[in-house]
Amino acid sequence: MIDAHCHLYEIPEEEWKDNGLEAMVCAGADLESSRMAIKLASKFDNVWATVGMHPESGIMNHESCEELRTLLKEPKVVAVGECGLETGSDEEIKLFKFNIDLAKETGLPLVVHCRNMFNKIFEILDYGKVQMHCFTGTEEEMRECVKRGWYISFGGILTFKKNEELRRVAKLVPEELLLVETDSPYLSPEPVRGTKNVPTNVKYVLDCLAKENMEQITSENARRLFGI
Repeated sequence: MIDAHCHLYEIPEEEWKDNGLEAMVCAGADLESSRMAIKLASKFDNVWATVGMHPESGIMNHESCEELRTLLKEPKVVAVGECGLETGSDEEIKLFKFNIDLAKETGLPLVVHCRNMFNKIFEILDYGKVQMHCFTGTEEEMRECVKRGWYISFGGILTFKKNEELRRVAKLVPEELLLVETDSPYLSPEPVRGTKNVPTNVKYVLDCLAKENMEQITSENARRLFGI
């Protein structure tokens, strides 16, 4: 199994190391967490890192921008992000566009966080290698993502009892664009809600997809997108 998006630096190592997963993509969300993700990736063979600026990470400055560019050159960095939009403010859009430019400069995939801002993201983002992290959109929004060749990544929210509609949408995603993630330590899947989320809980998301060979398919997709 591959957890395509997690925040390992927020979980004690003893709670996830030696867990048997093929790979975990540890997502940076600002400079500090991007540094920590790289540090963990350099320490563990099955950990890979992303480097980027989440919409809540703050105002850009020249120094932080240049450091991000430097961090992207580290050998186990496989994507730019996570980045995206929550409010659609001018500051968020400027930061999002900077992350997009970094992805284009490096040719790396872009990890996108979207909180009810799909229309604005569709307007701004003209790039093909994209992971729509923790997808919670509608069927129409999913189909637009698929049309653009973007990967749809589902997390623990997919398993929540109230999310029948999201599960229906998930079944319509082409298999070659499906990813699974935990976003751990957040958003624990239904069977373990109320506990700290860990990467091995990605199995519950796989189970929820209820298709044959989902572990093999989603792992192959993650390897292809991230080059791992």
